[in-house]
Amino acid sequence: MSLDPEMSILELLKMAADNHHKRIELAEEEKRELIALLKKRAMNELEYGQEIEHDTVRLIRRVTGAVGVYFN
Repeated sequence: MSLDPEMSILELLKMAADNHHKRIELAEEEKRELIALLKKRAMNELEYGQEIEHDTVRLIRRVTGAVGVYFN
């Protein structure tokens, strides 16, 4: 599975979760690109205070506008 900028946020979250659970393996550079893309997409697509979760990965756009990606 390769990283595609056209993927939806949920597809990107699924990829991050799959990597986190070792179902797929991403190179360090791919992981950095995935996180950067998730944050960029969240800035453009999520409302302030909105949160999306898939499996053990949460993408949060805080009311301050800051975006975080968290793995449980």
